[in-house]
Amino acid sequence: MVDLNELVVLVTGGSRGIGAAVARAAAAAGADVAISFLDRPEESDEVVADVRGMGRRALARHADLSHPDQARDLVRSVEEDLGRIDALVNNAGVMPETPFLEISDEEWAGVIAVDLSAAFACSQAALPGMIARGRGSIVMISSRLGQIGWPGVAHYSAAKAGLLGLTKSLAREFGPSGIRVNAVAPGPTITEMSAEMLTGESGIERMADLPAGRFARPEDIADTVMFLLSDAADLYHGQTLSPNGGGHMP
Repeated sequence: MVDLNELVVLVTGGSRGIGAAVARAAAAAGADVAISFLDRPEESDEVVADVRGMGRRALARHADLSHPDQARDLVRSVEEDLGRIDALVNNAGVMPETPFLEISDEEWAGVIAVDLSAAFACSQAALPGMIARGRGSIVMISSRLGQIGWPGVAHYSAAKAGLLGLTKSLAREFGPSGIRVNAVAPGPTITEMSAEMLTGESGIERMADLPAGRFARPEDIADTVMFLLSDAADLYHGQTLSPNGGGHMP
C-alpha cells in the first residue's frame, strides 16, 4: 500500500478520467487533494466529496490552464488554502483529432497551451515551495503518442513529447534540491476523451497491438502515479514509466 500520509497533492484536470482516478487514489493513500477543472463542476464536486469521505481535506478550483496566469494563480490558491503543495500531477490535457494539414494556428496553439505550457507554468509556480522544504515530487502525464507519434493528433503528440523533455530537464536541475520529477506515458486508456478512438474498427486495430489484450483503465495509470509520488520511487529521477499494455517497448 502506497503511503502518502499527510502530503498535499495537486492534480490538474482532476475532475474526471485519469485525473479523477489519481485524486481518489492519492486520498486513499492518505493525502489531502486539490484538483483543477475547466467545465462540468458537478464532476469536480463528486471527486471532492469522495476525497472528503475518506477523511482527507479536498478542494476544487476552476482554472483555464491555457492561460499561464491562471495556472500560477491555481498553485498559489492551493498553497494558501492547504498550506503547501508536496506533489504536483500535471494531468490536464486536450486531444482534438485533426489531419495535420487542417490544423489551424489557433488549434495548434491551444493544444500546446493546455498540454505543455500549463505544466511549465504550474511547475514553475510550485517549485519554490518544494525547494524551500527540501523535498517534493512532480509527475507529468504524457502519452504513448508522445513517444511514437500518431496521425491526426500531431499537436497532441508534440506537446506530450515536450513533456518528456521538460521532465528530464527539471529532474536534472532540481534533483539536487530534493525534488523528483518523472513522467507517465499511458497507452490507450478508456476515458471520455479517448472513447471515440477506442471503439469500432479503430479500437480493434489498437487492441491488436497490445500484448496485454486490454486497454488501460484510469485506475491503472493512477497506480503508476502513486508509485512515483511515494518514497519507494526515491531513485526515480527524469524517468518515464509506460503503463501501455506492451503497445510501445522503448
